[in-house]
Amino acid sequence: MADAAGLVVPVECAGCGRWDVALCPDCRALLQARPERCEDDAPMLAGEWTGRPLPTWSLGPYRGPLRAIVLAWKTHRRQDIAPAVLAGAAEAARTWAGDADLRREIVGARQVLVVPAPSGWRRRVARRLVVADLADAVGRGMARGLREAAEPGPGRVLVVDVLRRRRGGAHQAGLGARGRAANRAGTVVALAAPPAGAVVVLVDDVLTTGATLAASRAAVEQRGGRVAGALVLASTPAPGRAARATRRS
Repeated sequence: MADAAGLVVPVECAGCGRWDVALCPDCRALLQARPERCEDDAPMLAGEWTGRPLPTWSLGPYRGPLRAIVLAWKTHRRQDIAPAVLAGAAEAARTWAGDADLRREIVGARQVLVVPAPSGWRRRVARRLVVADLADAVGRGMARGLREAAEPGPGRVLVVDVLRRRRGGAHQAGLGARGRAANRAGTVVALAAPPAGAVVVLVDDVLTTGATLAASRAAVEQRGGRVAGALVLASTPAPGRAARATRRS
């Protein structure tokens, strides 16, 4: 049946549009990229307002093929690429587990808790918990990467979906940095406190201003936990950085 459907509606790469493949090799490679630090692009995470930066990593900028892939996956328009997106995220997380900056943040921890950013109630009702699925993949990749590391690390990696939104607030689309921060302030709660000796890493799909991750960190800290860092699939470059990249290209 799938082959017959393909004759009617040709499959094209969700990233670049190349025909006859759900994800071409070049676009698959974007999902397996070595995570790079990106918190300087997000005012809420860079510490510009709080003075407390949150180390955050991204697989790449939220533009071009990577943006198209993430949008197609998170909106469920292309459920056929979900396995490839999650497999790529797991491989990237495996690499991330060996990052020197991250290892400094988790050294001495008994366990790492991988916590997805909270999903809205509509997604929960519809069971479209794409960030929770992403966190599962990141947890698998981190566990493998930590096992492969030469030096000892945390004893185990657990994925725990404990963050919830307390009240709705407006949709984030179209809001500026301060508007997003105000919209998310106090809206995220943690259902349980992390166990003693654990550190938390947060996972989300896209980083814009960092308001959601900042609210998630605050919720964990209110429960006495410590957030070591965050990983996202893609991050929106700060305007100045995007302009510089355009001039260089």
